[in-house]
Amino acid sequence: MADLSALDQQLLREKWEANLPEEWLAEGESLSWVLLPEQGYIGSTVGGAHCLPHEPLSGVASSTVDRPEWPLPSEVVGSGAFLDDEWADDPSVLQWVFAGNAEQDAVRFGDHVAEMPGSAFVVLSSSRLAVVVEQGKIAEPAGAEPEGKGWLGKARSAAAQVQKAAEGITARKDAKAAVSYHEVPLSRIASMSWAPLGRSIPRSPFLRVDFADGSCLFIRDRAAEANAHKFPGGR
Repeated sequence: MADLSALDQQLLREKWEANLPEEWLAEGESLSWVLLPEQGYIGSTVGGAHCLPHEPLSGVASSTVDRPEWPLPSEVVGSGAFLDDEWADDPSVLQWVFAGNAEQDAVRFGDHVAEMPGSAFVVLSSSRLAVVVEQGKIAEPAGAEPEGKGWLGKARSAAAQVQKAAEGITARKDAKAAVSYHEVPLSRIASMSWAPLGRSIPRSPFLRVDFADGSCLFIRDRAAEANAHKFPGGR
């Protein structure tokens, strides 16, 4: 997704805030906030090793999103030569993961955002934090069906093709539907807080998500302070 004007961002936000209750929220669940996709990268420090741009470290369903040709982060940040939180001063860095190992929640979350460059919405509801995408952006699992032999096999193959075509029509209708690409229940999140980072003045606003397993995710968010308060017990 290309960087949008302020008006287009507002319209996109209004569209998703209207669609999510119809397509994604469960009965009795309420929407807290939606973070729109932006052009930028995810960095990570997993087991003490820095990686930018972050590459998925766990099993992630492939996406249909093309790899972006965005300007890369600065050499200092990309090489891991930064000190403390200087990575936050690079505007191309949208998120940063800190974890001890690849199995932790912050890494899994970052893995899924990285696989959907410029297309992943981050959504908080009254019961979960999720990476939400349009259904059509999740690639179908690869795997060819065996070819039938003889007239019976050909008949079955033809019927399967008709069924697949019918399913394809339905799928195309639902391609824009909002679905969870990855999500965690709020019980697996210890806290959310506003975290101004970097050495620039003013400091860059980030939303800090501390998971119960000890991993942490920083998300660049202009409304981080307000959004942190929308998490139960947020600050």
